[in-house]
This record gives sequence, structure tokens and C-alpha cells, in this order.
Amino acid sequence: MGMFWNSMFNSIKTRIIAVFVLTMALTSAAGIFVLGLSRNIVRKMDEMFAANVEIENFLSDLHDINAELTNYLVTSDSDSLLNYYRYKELFSEKVQAMFSELHGIYDQNDLIYKDIAYMAQAYFNEAEAAVEAKRMDNADEYIARYTEANRITGYIRTYADRLNLNILDKNTAQYLNMSENLNKLHTANLVLTISVIALNVLVIAYMTYNMTRPIIKLAHSAEEISRGNFDAEDVEVSSQDELSIMANAFNAMKHSIKDYIRELHNKADTEAKLLEQQIENLRMQSLLADAEMKALQMQINPHFLFNTLNAGVQLATMEGADRTSAFLDSMAKILRYNVKSLDRIVRIEDEIDTIKAYEDLFMVRFGDAIRFEYDIDPDLLDIKVPPLIIQPLVENATIHGIGHLESGGVIKISLEKRGDAVRIGVEDNGAGMDEETRQKILKCQSPDCNETGHTTGIGIYNVVQRLRLFFSCEDVVDVESAPGRGTKVVLKIPCDAVSG
Repeated sequence: MGMFWNSMFNSIKTRIIAVFVLTMALTSAAGIFVLGLSRNIVRKMDEMFAANVEIENFLSDLHDINAELTNYLVTSDSDSLLNYYRYKELFSEKVQAMFSELHGIYDQNDLIYKDIAYMAQAYFNEAEAAVEAKRMDNADEYIARYTEANRITGYIRTYADRLNLNILDKNTAQYLNMSENLNKLHTANLVLTISVIALNVLVIAYMTYNMTRPIIKLAHSAEEISRGNFDAEDVEVSSQDELSIMANAFNAMKHSIKDYIRELHNKADTEAKLLEQQIENLRMQSLLADAEMKALQMQINPHFLFNTLNAGVQLATMEGADRTSAFLDSMAKILRYNVKSLDRIVRIEDEIDTIKAYEDLFMVRFGDAIRFEYDIDPDLLDIKVPPLIIQPLVENATIHGIGHLESGGVIKISLEKRGDAVRIGVEDNGAGMDEETRQKILKCQSPDCNETGHTTGIGIYNVVQRLRLFFSCEDVVDVESAPGRGTKVVLKIPCDAVSG
């Protein structure tokens, strides 16, 4: 049993809970004791003045009855007579309840109670006689009866005042006795409160000292370690609680760090040599990448290509081949637009003009098999966007959407403002896609994320990522599609980004 007790109180949590329970028990006991005495005093005070309140209510009811009687005798009002009988019935019940619990004929107050009861009965007798005389139109009789009834009410009030004084004298003596007891109660409560507070302060101070002393040792040792001194003495805690476990763990951590630093020093030279080798390898990789980029740039000279296309346009114009001239001019516009840096900012109008150049190429290539439609809000054409965000969508629509159609293919380009976003839509009436494919595109999990697109080398994934970076917004794309019902890809540009 002793071992169990010691092991139980070796826990900081258990000791804190024990102190809390003890404090609450003492405080609750003191509060319950004071509350019980206070309620007893309040109950006695209520009992002391209950009789006075009852007598005052009795006199008030008697006044109301007499007022209704007077009003009836003066005005012959039937309502007053009905009120008189109603009050009389209630008053009679109250009188019977008040004077039916007398303790004996030798108590002075009991005798007064009996006298008041007899006088109340006499009052009702005279009042009834006055009412009967009033009904018989016997003025002298009801005036005499009414006068006698008023005289009796005066006697009742006199006796009631005397009874109130007697009860007040008795209550005063009881109050002085209770006041003396209440002062003693306040003194006892003050002593008890001070004792509980002193006990709590002593217990809390003792526990705080025992808890903070090893924590201060740990703090000093941690400060030495932060300065690089791992040779400081181990922290020793004599208790067997959580602080002892924490101190042992801290000491073990200190030795582990010391051993680890020693190992790091031993490996420093080897790692430095490896780092130098890695830097050299990275330098070589950078040189190879630079050479590869220059080799790619030398494969096609954009200026030579544009000059050649322009020469072809001029030659076609001179020979009267207008469609060939328009075809080559559109191709030149597209190539010139595509080879520019993707870091620049363009207007939506520039994107639409590029799509119209694509339309000219498609008309030559596919004839009437594909038709382009435009639903453009001209007020939105000056909005700034990253370049090449519409062309990849149009390419996907022609290749994956309506590429299998021999005729009747429609690609609709729309630009509108809806809600809190400007929406750029590319819609086709092609094969469509299932829900799984649509969700993959929305989450950038489609093959388009890992493969380059067609013609431009920029897929939908690239478009979405650039829009998210440009507008600092994740919700920039939506896809509406179903098998056999075509596909609509919508790019959403936040209005607050546009206005900003």
C-alpha cells in the first residue's frame, strides 16, 4: 500500500490534482456551511415578518370590501354589490384560515386574533343588514347599520395595529439574537477563509519550488549548450516524477549531440571534397546545357524564316495567287507571334487575332469541314493576359475534338463577363470526353500534362499553370463535356485582377 501511495504521488499531474481537490473541498465546505446558515437566517426572517404582512393584507382586503359596500349604498350600483359579495367570500375564507390555528387562550396575541375574528363576523352582520335595508329602501336603517359597520372596522384596525406592535416587539428580540449570531458567523467565515488561503499558498509555494528548481537547472544547461559548451555537468533531479524523466532525456540528448558533432568533424574533410566534385559536375552540366541551347537556336533562324515567308507572300501577290498570299501571311503572323518570349504580356485582342490567322490556315487545309464562330464582347479586348493561352485550346479542339469529323465541325470562341470573372471559352461539337477524363484535365492529370502539345509545344497544363501564376488564383479553368456532346474549355480571369 505504501509503495502504491508513493508511486501515485510521484506524478506532477497527480500532485496538482490532489492540491486542486483539497482546495476545492475546503472552499466548498466553507461555502456550504455559510450558505446553510445564511439560508436558515433568511428563513427565520421570512417567518418573523410573515404575520405582519398577513395582517396588512387582511386590513387591505377589509378596506376593499368596505369601499364596495359604501359605493353600493351610495349609488345602488349592482357591480359594486357583486364585487362586495365576491370579496366577502374570499375574505371570509382568509379570516377562517388566519384564526383557525390559535395556540391557546392564554397567549395575548391569540386573544387579539380571536377578538378580530369576532369583530369581523360582527362587521359582516351589520353590512348584510345595511344591504337588506338598502334593498327595502329603508334609508334610516341602512345608514344606522352602515355607521355601526364602520365603527367595527375602526375597532378592527385598532386591534390589528396593537397586534402588529406586539409581533414587532417579539421580532425585534429575535432579530437582535440573530444579528449576534450573524456577527459570529462572519468572524468564523473570515478565519476559515484566511486559513484556506494560507494553506493553499504554502502548498503551491512548496510545489512551485520543487518544480521550478530542476527546470532552472535545465535552462542553464541548455544555455551552455547553445554557446557550444557540451562539457557542462549533467542535470540531476532527486525526485522520481516527470521532471526526472525530462532531465535524463536532456542529458542523453546532450551526449548524443556531442557524439554527433564529433562524427561531423570527422566527416568534414570528405564531404568538402565531395562538394567540390559536385560543383564541378554542375559546372559541366551547365556548359553542356548552354551548348545544347545554342545548337537548338542555330537550327532555325527566325529572322531568316520570316524574311523567306514575306518573300513568298510578295511573290504570290505578284503572280496573282491571292489565297496563297493570304495563307503565307497568316502563317507568318502565327510564327512571329509564337516565337516571341512567353514572359511578355499581351491583350486578349492579340490572342483573338492569332486565332483568326489560324482560321485562315484551317480554311485552306480543311475547307468547309470546319467553321469558326465568334461571340466576343469588344469591351473586354484590352484585358492583359499571358501570351498563347487560347491557341493551345483551339489546337486541342481541332485535333482531339472535331478531327474525326468529315464535315460540320464548329469551333466557337467566346469572350464574356459573368459574375466575378471574365470567361474565355473554346467550344467544339466533337466527340467529347467522359467524366473521368474531364476530372483529370481539371486536376492536370491528363496526358497533356506530360506531353507537349501540337504545333506550339504548349499544352493545357502549361496554360493553366501560367494563368495561376499570372493572376495568383487557383480557379482559372473549367471543362464542360460529355461523350458525343462536344467539349467546352473555359479560362476564368478574376475581375479583381483585371481591375487591379
